[in-house]
Amino acid sequence: MGEPQPLNQSLYFVLPHDRHLPSGGNVYNEQLMAALRRYGQDVEIMEFSHYRKAILRDQAGFYAVDSLFVEDMKPLLNHNPQRAFSFFILHHLQSLFPPADLDAEQYFETYEKEVLNFFQGFLLTSEYSKKYLLDRGIKAPLMVVEPALSSSVQPAIALNYPLKTLMVANVIERKGILAFLQALSTQVKEEDEFKLHIIGRTDMEPAYYEACLKLVETSELSNKVYFLGEMSHENTLKQYAQHHLFISAARMETFGMAIQEAKAYGLPLLLCKGGNTEQHLTKRGGMLCPNIFKLAGNFIELCRNDALMRELWQSAKAEKNTTNRYTWDQAAAHFLKLFSDFYI
Repeated sequence: MGEPQPLNQSLYFVLPHDRHLPSGGNVYNEQLMAALRRYGQDVEIMEFSHYRKAILRDQAGFYAVDSLFVEDMKPLLNHNPQRAFSFFILHHLQSLFPPADLDAEQYFETYEKEVLNFFQGFLLTSEYSKKYLLDRGIKAPLMVVEPALSSSVQPAIALNYPLKTLMVANVIERKGILAFLQALSTQVKEEDEFKLHIIGRTDMEPAYYEACLKLVETSELSNKVYFLGEMSHENTLKQYAQHHLFISAARMETFGMAIQEAKAYGLPLLLCKGGNTEQHLTKRGGMLCPNIFKLAGNFIELCRNDALMRELWQSAKAEKNTTNRYTWDQAAAHFLKLFSDFYI
């Protein structure tokens, strides 16, 4: 197969103002755009206000719209442009983790389906997301381009105690951090040897972060759990090699880029079941827990059972050495082929 050819029109990525801040979606967009440019594709970032004008004028081009703009799309739904081709980048939908008082299916039908039906295609990060849309009657072509790894992997530190444990997640309810800390606080003892470092933004849901902080400060977790705040993606990648274990308490992941990165560094994975999470895990490389309480219990067991932790550690390292590397250039090539097959 020959090298993929760039598209015959400009490709506009319609992205949020906070696209420079750390999140899986922002990293995905940035890395895919950079790789597409390396293939000679004309790629530009567009503000949503400019995209709105492009739709109203039916300005020719390919427009990739980030999933954060579901609500902003609603005034445009009565338009039917012929030359402005729009596709949707699905990083997350609110129906995947709806408000507590709303049913997920009802939320999708009421607030999202009409918006999604506007788009002529979808760029998805996982087969899980593809199935989610197919099950809900979305008919447009669905392109799955999984995230790649963003750097060469450095050797991890030796396994010793206190156990250095890492979570990479913005401090929001969907990531399950407060529930995990609550469950952990009921099971931890002063003599348990671990340090849990949480990397992620703390400004997105301030009240939620304050509740997490208060719990840590008023429990046995006070000298064991540390919020490190947001870090650049580059600095976050360096942290994997400085830890022994990775935990995700997320209740929903459409892909799980931090999990993918931790696995590539050879860290054992302790994961809560939800969305695409389990696709990252083999029986040897970690544990998949059915709920938050079990996640906390398994973590405490690993802290107290050195033989079990070392077995998991060695299995994760062995798995890391057999993993094929997948690059962003490969991801971009796959995208260009899929796009050409579907639309050109």
